[in-house]
Amino acid sequence: MTTPELPPPISLYMDARVNELRALIPKALREFEPEAIHQARVATRRLTAAVRLMEPVLSGSHRKPFEKVLKTLRRQLGPLRDLDVIMGHLNELPECTKYPAAVSWLVDHLIDERDDLRDKLKNKPVVGKTLSKLGEWWGLHDEVDEAGKAMHSLLAQSLHLQLDRFAEQADRLAKGSDVLDGERQDPHELRIAGKALRYTLELAVAQGHPLPPEVIKTFKKMQEQLGDWHDMVVLSETVLMVAMQHMLPHHDAATAGQVLEIAKLTLAKSGKAMGKFSSQWASAGPDLVVTIRQSFPLTKPAVIEPVSELKTDPDPAATSETRLPDATSPAAPPAA
Repeated sequence: MTTPELPPPISLYMDARVNELRALIPKALREFEPEAIHQARVATRRLTAAVRLMEPVLSGSHRKPFEKVLKTLRRQLGPLRDLDVIMGHLNELPECTKYPAAVSWLVDHLIDERDDLRDKLKNKPVVGKTLSKLGEWWGLHDEVDEAGKAMHSLLAQSLHLQLDRFAEQADRLAKGSDVLDGERQDPHELRIAGKALRYTLELAVAQGHPLPPEVIKTFKKMQEQLGDWHDMVVLSETVLMVAMQHMLPHHDAATAGQVLEIAKLTLAKSGKAMGKFSSQWASAGPDLVVTIRQSFPLTKPAVIEPVSELKTDPDPAATSETRLPDATSPAAPPAA
């Protein structure tokens, strides 16, 4: 009796992330739990990183619908996540709590904004619709299984390209030479490039590629510093925008002045976070780059043809109706 061949690690990894999403979506879009919102967005980013890694060997007819589901979900949850983070910082940061009148005014209006977002989602069948569309995964599942044999070369090539992109941008910021050809280096682009690289490194570990523990630890710390920069920038922008939308200077100049002070202080804090990142990159970045390159030597890519669009296209009606297994069960394709 032949032993059935086990699915490749990438397939198991993506099955697990899809099942995570299935469990998180009701908590995030119906109960609006802050941690569920955060973890659901992280799961979409991890799945997107995996799909983009395998893009050369996946058919667009299955890849694009699945990517669209992930992008839509991430955009739905993004404003809710931002508001949760902003209100948390307003209530906790010493720079903010020095101005209680402004914090109280801002939090009241941000709660109203959050309630409006929640009401819009509650008035639509968002949870059922999103769970149904997540069934697009089954249109991609078999292709991912087949593409698993190409993962080693895909990972090596992708990591080298992503590392080049991230290192170039990080070097420019760390050295203060953030202007090239008349265009200033965008820190937000650096942060997004860093996220993509981090999730690809996590994929590599999930595939069984050993990486020294300090690599993930050091890179995660750098990402946290970029995350702190982003939080403070968004906080600064948001408090000013809310004050302007409600014409606060017209109605309460004193509180408007406090809001302005909060924006100035948090913007300065964002600069400090970016400075910490630049310092750490200058000291640890070169070794980090060498270690990652040595862990993933470039080899000749495996010859894996993209799956035939015509051959693999399922019945469109059946695809949209497919239901995923329960989140507590191992992921498995529907029975033939």
